[in-house]
Amino acid sequence: MTYRTLLCGGLAALLTISVPTHAATPCKAGPPDGTSVLTGDFDGDGTPDRLWVRRQSRAAIPALAWDPWNARLRRNAGVAFMLVVDRHAGCTLIQNRRFFSTPIWQESPAPLQVLPQDAPQAEAWRAFAPRWRGDGILLGSEAGIDMLLYWDGRRFRVVHSNDTP
Repeated sequence: MTYRTLLCGGLAALLTISVPTHAATPCKAGPPDGTSVLTGDFDGDGTPDRLWVRRQSRAAIPALAWDPWNARLRRNAGVAFMLVVDRHAGCTLIQNRRFFSTPIWQESPAPLQVLPQDAPQAEAWRAFAPRWRGDGILLGSEAGIDMLLYWDGRRFRVVHSNDTP
């Protein structure tokens, strides 16, 4: 087996894993009854997308989740909380064990807010997220400083403002 064969095989496997699909994901089932659903054009494609919080038992959902804090795909290994973004192009699970395990995320409703791309407040965020497409999602934190979850045209990213509590 040559280096080229290994490289091509590895790239094919990576692309297969990272392509979002609706198969075997919470998007296929939709949000659980009584769950608050936020809508917006989160990927900037002109079609409405949905976002909801998925609280679950420690049993894993058989799907990969994107961790925008570390720019990595992760197995959903017993994380009790994640965001589900149901986009026209696919389903994206957002997860970060450290961020979502803070007490503010155990409260109901979760500290989420849609930030429309044409809102006056969005202009201040554009300096931190120049490749931002579509509507953003403000994530509350224990420190009282919001973070922006946004789509850059290829993947979701998180950016912090330089505000201090």
